[in-house]
Amino acid sequence: MPIGSKILIHTNDAVESERLVRLLMYQRFVPKAVESISYATLALVSGEYPIFLCTYTPDDKPVLDFLSFMRQDNQMRSVTPIVIMSKPTQECITNLIKVGCSNFVLQSAGQQVLINKMEAIAESIGDVRDKRQFARVEIPEYENAQILITARNGNKYPVRISNISMGGLLLTWSPEKIPVQRMVTGDVLMNCLLIAKSLDLYVDVRIINVFNYKAGVQFVGLNEERQGKLCNFIYERLLAENVPDGIVTDH
Repeated sequence: MPIGSKILIHTNDAVESERLVRLLMYQRFVPKAVESISYATLALVSGEYPIFLCTYTPDDKPVLDFLSFMRQDNQMRSVTPIVIMSKPTQECITNLIKVGCSNFVLQSAGQQVLINKMEAIAESIGDVRDKRQFARVEIPEYENAQILITARNGNKYPVRISNISMGGLLLTWSPEKIPVQRMVTGDVLMNCLLIAKSLDLYVDVRIINVFNYKAGVQFVGLNEERQGKLCNFIYERLLAENVPDGIVTDH
């Protein structure tokens, strides 16, 4: 995984934490959220996360103290902190600059401003992520992840899922198991059941390309609840793939 793709997130607001995780996953970063500063220390010392994204208010002394400690610590000094600020005062900004922080984003600035900042920082530290929009998780064949497609006769037929992202799925099959429903680019397959271990979700998908024994499909009209379930599944998989031995994870 390219170095700039991994971002550690700390915020005291669970809703904000989930929003940031989902937003960054959509941009093909690999975020990890931690609730406590102690877990942030363990993760950053490991060298796995070159970017630290946190929220800060003028009265949040523990975060300021941690940022100060982080900028002085030999093992964490190379990490780039990005601070999301809510209603900052001049003193607040001065204090952050004094401890060595120089990358700020106003909470009210909007998602695109944050994305632009993250992309610029990632590029500056050598992030060479490809241009594909979504973080993608490969599914081993032994897991038997599948999507049950509702064919024109009303019955549901399984097709194996090779990988999954917030954008869609790559479906694969063998010559012996050709789907009953013919795959045609542009067709929308309604009310399909996606099954992948802990994920059990009804989705509508549009076929965007078809190859030999493969088809790429795109999710259509996912509501917020279904997006959340999909995001949590991919998030857990990304963490499982990228957490080094001996590092404690905090969900």
